[in-house]
Amino acid sequence: MRLLKPILIVVVLALVAAGLFAWTLPAEIGYRYAAPRLAPLVLSGLRGTVWNGHADGVGMLGHDFGTLDWTAPKGPLLRGEFVADVRLRGSDGELAGTLTRGRGWLAADHVRFSLPAAALAPALELGAAHPRGTLSGELEHATLAKVALRDARGSVRWSGAGVSGAAEVSLPDVLAEFASQPDGSVAGRVHDDGSGNLAIEGTFTLRIGGADALVHLRARNDDAQVAELLRRVGEPQPDGSSILHIRSRAPRLF
Repeated sequence: MRLLKPILIVVVLALVAAGLFAWTLPAEIGYRYAAPRLAPLVLSGLRGTVWNGHADGVGMLGHDFGTLDWTAPKGPLLRGEFVADVRLRGSDGELAGTLTRGRGWLAADHVRFSLPAAALAPALELGAAHPRGTLSGELEHATLAKVALRDARGSVRWSGAGVSGAAEVSLPDVLAEFASQPDGSVAGRVHDDGSGNLAIEGTFTLRIGGADALVHLRARNDDAQVAELLRRVGEPQPDGSSILHIRSRAPRLF
């Protein structure tokens, strides 16, 4: 019995020390254990703890996406989940929202983003033309489980919209709402905000292999300049409008 008491004290002190270490576990040490599961994502310049930390660099297959800050409450771990509020800042845009990782699934909630419209160029395949403006929006929710996307929904606004190249074309703001479909694709509707003389209305579908969009363009207020543009874009229709059918491969990000 005399030996039992000091042994219990040592065990309790060891557990307390382990708990304090886990409570303040440095982000760099935590990343060493998690790195194999995060590949090909690579974090560098880690500071803080696994619960409240910062990474100077976020890279994937040779591309640098900026800096990352995160805050993770400890309570969800009791449910077997890891929840983190994250903010990714790059040179041209940023992303912020909540990520939840459970057993075999990853969920994103209220993820707000902003990036240059030039990011659309690979998907739209516009050749020498370059999209102008800013894409901003919110992914309200999405769940990724076993490489299948479920319950995705959100919206995007293309503000300051336009195309530069051989000619400068300004567009009204373009809006899109999207949601995941039973077949695993993401489908949505695209339309303008009514502020300009070019009316835009269409639908689109995104799949792992690429994108497919059908957009109807027409002139408002008998705008002669827009009418002339529509004669050179897409498939001109007898009523003066034009139909633009876009089929593209998945953009090569890496």
